[in-house]
Amino acid sequence: MRSDSGSIAPLLPYRLSAFYIAIFCVIGSQMPFWPVWLQAQGMGGVEIGVLTAIPVLAKLIFSPLFASLGDRLGERKRLMLLFLTAALISFLAFQLVSGFVGLLVVSLLYGMFWAPLMSFGDNITLLSTRGTDLQYGRLRLWGSISFIAMSFGVGLVLDQSGDQMVYWVILSSILLTFLVTLGLPDVRVTPLGKAGKPIRRLLKDKGFRLFLMCVAFIHGSHALYYAFATLHWRSLGYSDALIGFLWAEAVVAEVVFFIYGSKINARVAAYGLLILAASTAAFRWAAYAYDPSFIVIFIFQLLHAFSFGAMHLGAMSYMNRAVSVDLSATAQSLYGASAYGLGAGVTLMFVGMMYEAWGAQAFFIMTLMCIAGTICALALRRHEKRQTQASET
Repeated sequence: MRSDSGSIAPLLPYRLSAFYIAIFCVIGSQMPFWPVWLQAQGMGGVEIGVLTAIPVLAKLIFSPLFASLGDRLGERKRLMLLFLTAALISFLAFQLVSGFVGLLVVSLLYGMFWAPLMSFGDNITLLSTRGTDLQYGRLRLWGSISFIAMSFGVGLVLDQSGDQMVYWVILSSILLTFLVTLGLPDVRVTPLGKAGKPIRRLLKDKGFRLFLMCVAFIHGSHALYYAFATLHWRSLGYSDALIGFLWAEAVVAEVVFFIYGSKINARVAAYGLLILAASTAAFRWAAYAYDPSFIVIFIFQLLHAFSFGAMHLGAMSYMNRAVSVDLSATAQSLYGASAYGLGAGVTLMFVGMMYEAWGAQAFFIMTLMCIAGTICALALRRHEKRQTQASET
């Protein structure tokens, strides 16, 4: 593995943290409020569900494809800058189209180029901090703080401005991400070449397949929350500022979890964190299905620390331990493709119809997905214990 070093090495935690701050400016404004912008373009519930799903579904195909290219070439940073440039140009095209079909095409292009960026960024973080005392959770939490600031801040401003403001905030955040990525360490690994076949090598491993199924169910269960929580809470009469607060509150809990992540990770195995995430998410969505009062929503938003935070930390822990460096970018991308593409993306295709048919009771379907995720996590625990016993005999 090669990386730039020298006088800039002491700045490494700031450079990595800045990346998470910037990319979560995009996510923190897009996830809660992009459906609002789409609704302002005349889109209905089913159309919003599809348009929200398309960029996420793009991760299913293009994140592993582009990341395996990174492992074959040994590249990270330069590919990120290329894809960021293409994503920025694609997002600008939203101003040139109208109607469902035009928005669909641009959403696909944008999602395709945006797909591998978080996987590459996480991979650079894990590779550049190996052998140091820098902790992934402590660096990643700055992204969560950024999400809090954006979701709450955009909610406050949206109360006083038009819905078009959402587009310009996201566009500015993408540009910021490009500029910050210029400062990331240029981490490279030994190229696998054309014969490497990193995707096939990883998918041959039963444990890794169970891991992918688990995170797909857990994160997929968040799809209804991501796509329709803001619109549903609006329909109940909550202000945009209050809705932004609810989104921000959830991520505050996530930040606290990441602060103590290294201590938790030292005591709880990766599969234990995944079991915690799936079971907590099931409890959370079952409560939301009853359309509870504000105080109940306020309390259950704190469970995001476990339903998402424990899943993500467990995933990072599992891949850091179970995957070799030369396959690391592909592993990160398969995690993203499974959790965000297969899980959330496919589910988002249908949550619009679910929400229009059943309203908040559609969260019962999300609960069933979490039960399936729990079963996969338990199967992963059984597989890991068998492997440990086999290696000891």
